[in-house]
Amino acid sequence: MDRTSGYVFRPRRYIGPTVPPIGVEDMSRYNTPLAFGAGAAAPNWFMIPGGRQVMEYDGADYASVAFARWRDGDSQGTILGWISTIYAAGSQTIFATSDTGTDTNFLQLRIVDTTGFLEIVQRDGGALNQITGDAVCNDGVWHHCVVTGGTAIGAWILYVDGVVQGLTVTSGANTGNWFDAIFDIRDNLSVGAWINNSGIEQYIYGLAPPPEVLNVLLTPAQVLDIYNKERGQFAR
Repeated sequence: MDRTSGYVFRPRRYIGPTVPPIGVEDMSRYNTPLAFGAGAAAPNWFMIPGGRQVMEYDGADYASVAFARWRDGDSQGTILGWISTIYAAGSQTIFATSDTGTDTNFLQLRIVDTTGFLEIVQRDGGALNQITGDAVCNDGVWHHCVVTGGTAIGAWILYVDGVVQGLTVTSGANTGNWFDAIFDIRDNLSVGAWINNSGIEQYIYGLAPPPEVLNVLLTPAQVLDIYNKERGQFAR
Protein backbone atom coordinates (compact mmCIF):
# COMPACT_ATOMS: atom_id res chain seq x y z
CA MET A 1 0.00 0.00 0.00
CA ASP A 2 1.41 3.35 -1.07
CA ARG A 3 0.31 5.90 1.51
CA THR A 4 1.41 8.93 -0.51
CA SER A 5 -0.52 8.58 -3.74
CA GLY A 6 -2.66 5.46 -3.98
CA TYR A 7 -2.87 1.84 -3.02
CA VAL A 8 -2.68 -1.72 -4.25
CA PHE A 9 -5.03 -4.69 -4.39
CA ARG A 10 -3.12 -7.72 -3.16
CA PRO A 11 -4.83 -10.91 -4.32
CA ARG A 12 -3.94 -14.25 -2.76
CA ARG A 13 -4.93 -17.82 -3.40
CA TYR A 14 -4.52 -18.61 0.27
CA ILE A 15 -5.44 -17.11 3.60
CA GLY A 16 -2.36 -16.68 5.70
CA PRO A 17 0.94 -14.84 6.11
CA THR A 18 2.48 -12.34 3.73
CA VAL A 19 5.16 -14.82 2.70
CA PRO A 20 3.45 -17.80 1.04
CA PRO A 21 4.05 -21.22 2.54
CA ILE A 22 5.92 -23.84 0.50
CA GLY A 23 3.95 -25.03 -2.50
CA VAL A 24 1.60 -22.04 -2.62
CA GLU A 25 1.79 -19.60 -5.51
CA ASP A 26 3.05 -16.11 -4.67
CA MET A 27 0.43 -13.77 -6.11
CA SER A 28 2.35 -10.53 -5.51
CA ARG A 29 3.09 -10.16 -9.22
CA TYR A 30 -0.64 -9.56 -9.70
CA ASN A 31 -0.74 -6.53 -7.38
CA THR A 32 -2.76 -3.71 -8.95
CA PRO A 33 -1.79 -0.07 -8.18
CA LEU A 34 -4.60 2.49 -8.13
CA ALA A 35 -4.20 6.25 -8.57
CA PHE A 36 -6.14 8.89 -6.68
CA GLY A 37 -8.53 11.13 -8.58
CA ALA A 38 -6.89 14.33 -9.79
CA GLY A 39 -6.89 17.51 -7.73
CA ALA A 40 -9.96 17.88 -5.55
CA ALA A 41 -11.00 14.32 -6.41
CA ALA A 42 -8.09 12.89 -4.39
CA PRO A 43 -9.08 11.45 -0.98
CA ASN A 44 -6.90 12.00 2.09
CA TRP A 45 -5.16 9.43 4.26
CA PHE A 46 -6.46 9.48 7.82
CA MET A 47 -5.43 7.46 10.89
CA ILE A 48 -8.34 6.39 13.07
CA PRO A 49 -7.92 5.91 16.86
CA GLY A 50 -7.34 2.17 16.43
CA GLY A 51 -4.17 2.95 14.47
CA ARG A 52 -5.52 1.91 11.07
CA GLN A 53 -4.83 4.03 8.00
CA VAL A 54 -8.06 4.70 6.10
CA MET A 55 -9.20 6.94 3.28
CA GLU A 56 -11.24 10.05 4.02
CA TYR A 57 -13.77 10.59 1.22
CA ASP A 58 -15.76 13.82 0.96
CA GLY A 59 -18.37 12.71 -1.55
CA ALA A 60 -16.30 13.61 -4.63
CA ASP A 61 -13.16 11.48 -4.16
CA TYR A 62 -12.08 8.13 -5.53
CA ALA A 63 -9.16 5.98 -6.63
CA SER A 64 -9.07 4.04 -9.88
CA VAL A 65 -7.02 2.50 -12.66
CA ALA A 66 -7.72 1.82 -16.33
CA PHE A 67 -7.29 -1.94 -16.65
CA ALA A 68 -8.75 -4.06 -19.45
CA ARG A 69 -10.43 -7.31 -18.35
CA TRP A 70 -9.04 -7.08 -14.81
CA ARG A 71 -8.63 -10.61 -13.40
CA ASP A 72 -11.05 -12.11 -15.89
CA GLY A 73 -9.64 -15.55 -15.11
CA ASP A 74 -11.14 -15.44 -11.60
CA SER A 75 -14.27 -17.60 -11.50
CA GLN A 76 -14.90 -17.01 -7.79
CA GLY A 77 -13.77 -14.69 -5.05
CA THR A 78 -14.41 -12.43 -2.08
CA ILE A 79 -14.52 -8.65 -1.68
CA LEU A 80 -14.08 -7.29 1.85
CA GLY A 81 -14.25 -3.67 2.99
CA TRP A 82 -14.75 -1.61 6.12
CA ILE A 83 -16.76 1.61 5.83
CA SER A 84 -18.09 4.33 8.11
CA THR A 85 -20.37 6.81 6.36
CA ILE A 86 -20.55 10.47 7.36
CA TYR A 87 -23.68 11.24 5.37
CA ALA A 88 -26.34 8.79 4.23
CA ALA A 89 -27.24 10.66 1.04
CA GLY A 90 -26.77 8.73 -2.20
CA SER A 91 -25.62 5.18 -2.90
CA GLN A 92 -21.95 4.72 -1.97
CA THR A 93 -19.48 2.47 -3.83
CA ILE A 94 -17.04 0.29 -1.90
CA PHE A 95 -15.65 -1.38 -5.04
CA ALA A 96 -16.49 -1.53 -8.74
CA THR A 97 -15.09 -2.86 -12.00
CA SER A 98 -16.87 -1.64 -15.10
CA ASP A 99 -16.58 -0.35 -18.64
CA THR A 100 -16.97 3.22 -19.83
CA GLY A 101 -18.37 2.38 -23.25
CA THR A 102 -21.66 0.75 -22.27
CA ASP A 103 -23.76 0.01 -19.20
CA THR A 104 -23.86 -3.76 -19.82
CA ASN A 105 -20.76 -5.11 -18.07
CA PHE A 106 -19.86 -4.39 -14.46
CA LEU A 107 -19.74 -5.59 -10.88
CA GLN A 108 -20.30 -3.15 -8.03
CA LEU A 109 -20.42 -3.54 -4.24
CA ARG A 110 -22.26 -0.59 -2.71
CA ILE A 111 -24.46 0.73 0.07
CA VAL A 112 -27.93 1.63 -1.21
CA ASP A 113 -29.19 5.14 -0.54
CA THR A 114 -32.85 4.25 -0.02
CA THR A 115 -32.33 1.60 2.69
CA GLY A 116 -28.68 1.79 3.74
CA PHE A 117 -28.36 -1.93 3.00
CA LEU A 118 -25.32 -3.60 1.41
CA GLU A 119 -25.88 -4.59 -2.23
CA ILE A 120 -24.11 -6.38 -5.07
CA VAL A 121 -25.04 -5.06 -8.52
CA GLN A 122 -23.82 -6.92 -11.59
CA ARG A 123 -24.42 -7.22 -15.30
CA ASP A 124 -22.64 -9.42 -17.83
CA GLY A 125 -24.26 -8.45 -21.09
CA GLY A 126 -27.77 -9.48 -20.13
CA ALA A 127 -30.21 -8.58 -17.40
CA LEU A 128 -29.26 -6.42 -14.42
CA ASN A 129 -28.72 -8.50 -11.28
CA GLN A 130 -29.23 -6.66 -8.01
CA ILE A 131 -29.04 -8.53 -4.69
CA THR A 132 -29.64 -6.63 -1.45
CA GLY A 133 -28.92 -7.47 2.20
CA ASP A 134 -30.93 -6.51 5.28
CA ALA A 135 -28.63 -4.64 7.69
CA VAL A 136 -28.23 -0.85 7.71
CA CYS A 137 -24.66 0.24 6.89
CA ASN A 138 -25.00 4.02 6.44
CA ASP A 139 -25.58 4.91 10.10
CA GLY A 140 -22.16 6.45 10.82
CA VAL A 141 -20.86 3.31 12.58
CA TRP A 142 -18.00 1.19 11.23
CA HIS A 143 -19.26 -1.86 9.32
CA HIS A 144 -17.44 -4.81 7.76
CA CYS A 145 -19.03 -5.41 4.34
CA VAL A 146 -18.32 -8.59 2.39
CA VAL A 147 -19.55 -10.36 -0.72
CA THR A 148 -18.56 -13.81 -1.93
CA GLY A 149 -19.53 -15.26 -5.27
CA GLY A 150 -18.72 -17.89 -7.83
CA THR A 151 -19.83 -18.31 -11.43
CA ALA A 152 -20.06 -22.10 -11.14
CA ILE A 153 -21.50 -21.95 -7.61
CA GLY A 154 -24.38 -19.77 -8.76
CA ALA A 155 -24.96 -17.45 -5.79
CA TRP A 156 -23.64 -14.37 -4.05
CA ILE A 157 -23.57 -14.22 -0.26
CA LEU A 158 -23.48 -10.88 1.56
CA TYR A 159 -22.12 -10.38 5.08
CA VAL A 160 -22.28 -7.38 7.40
CA ASP A 161 -20.18 -7.48 10.59
CA GLY A 162 -19.62 -11.21 10.18
CA VAL A 163 -23.33 -12.01 9.83
CA VAL A 164 -24.79 -13.65 6.73
CA GLN A 165 -27.44 -11.35 5.30
CA GLY A 166 -30.98 -12.21 4.44
CA LEU A 167 -31.10 -11.48 0.72
CA THR A 168 -33.67 -9.83 -1.50
CA VAL A 169 -33.44 -10.21 -5.26
CA THR A 170 -34.19 -6.60 -6.15
CA SER A 171 -33.62 -7.19 -9.86
CA GLY A 172 -32.67 -10.12 -12.10
CA ALA A 173 -31.35 -13.20 -10.31
CA ASN A 174 -28.75 -14.26 -7.75
CA THR A 175 -26.36 -15.76 -10.30
CA GLY A 176 -23.12 -15.39 -8.33
CA ASN A 177 -21.33 -14.52 -11.59
CA TRP A 178 -17.78 -13.35 -10.98
CA PHE A 179 -15.13 -11.55 -13.04
CA ASP A 180 -14.79 -14.36 -15.59
CA ALA A 181 -18.46 -14.03 -16.52
CA ILE A 182 -18.36 -10.27 -17.18
CA PHE A 183 -17.68 -9.69 -20.87
CA ASP A 184 -14.21 -8.62 -21.96
CA ILE A 185 -15.05 -4.94 -22.45
CA ARG A 186 -14.49 -4.03 -18.78
CA ASP A 187 -11.84 -1.30 -18.78
CA ASN A 188 -11.45 -0.02 -15.20
CA LEU A 189 -11.71 -0.71 -11.49
CA SER A 190 -12.40 1.83 -8.79
CA VAL A 191 -12.99 2.37 -5.10
CA GLY A 192 -14.90 5.24 -3.52
CA ALA A 193 -16.96 5.76 -6.68
CA TRP A 194 -18.33 3.93 -9.71
CA ILE A 195 -16.87 4.82 -13.14
CA ASN A 196 -19.22 3.91 -15.98
CA ASN A 197 -20.53 5.13 -19.33
CA SER A 198 -22.42 7.95 -17.59
CA GLY A 199 -19.32 9.28 -15.85
CA ILE A 200 -18.30 9.01 -12.18
CA GLU A 201 -21.01 8.61 -9.57
CA GLN A 202 -22.13 7.02 -6.30
CA TYR A 203 -19.23 8.37 -4.24
CA ILE A 204 -18.42 7.44 -0.65
CA TYR A 205 -19.00 10.19 1.88
CA GLY A 206 -17.10 8.88 4.89
CA LEU A 207 -14.12 6.75 5.88
CA ALA A 208 -12.93 3.49 4.35
CA PRO A 209 -9.62 1.63 4.19
CA PRO A 210 -8.65 0.03 0.87
CA PRO A 211 -10.89 -3.00 0.31
CA GLU A 212 -9.48 -6.46 -0.26
CA VAL A 213 -10.30 -8.49 -3.36
CA LEU A 214 -9.41 -12.16 -3.01
CA ASN A 215 -9.67 -14.90 -5.58
CA VAL A 216 -10.69 -17.41 -2.94
CA LEU A 217 -14.23 -18.06 -1.75
CA LEU A 218 -14.27 -17.41 2.01
CA THR A 219 -16.56 -19.49 4.19
CA PRO A 220 -18.92 -17.93 6.76
CA ALA A 221 -16.53 -19.03 9.51
CA GLN A 222 -13.58 -17.34 7.79
CA VAL A 223 -15.50 -14.10 7.25
CA LEU A 224 -16.52 -14.04 10.91
CA ASP A 225 -12.95 -14.75 11.98
CA ILE A 226 -11.63 -11.81 9.92
CA TYR A 227 -14.30 -9.53 11.38
CA ASN A 228 -13.44 -10.53 14.94
CA LYS A 229 -9.71 -10.09 14.35
CA GLU A 230 -10.09 -6.60 12.82
CA ARG A 231 -13.06 -5.15 14.72
CA GLY A 232 -10.91 -3.76 17.53
CA GLN A 233 -9.21 -1.40 15.06
CA PHE A 234 -12.61 0.07 14.21
CA ALA A 235 -14.09 0.32 17.74
CA ARG A 236 -16.56 -2.51 17.14
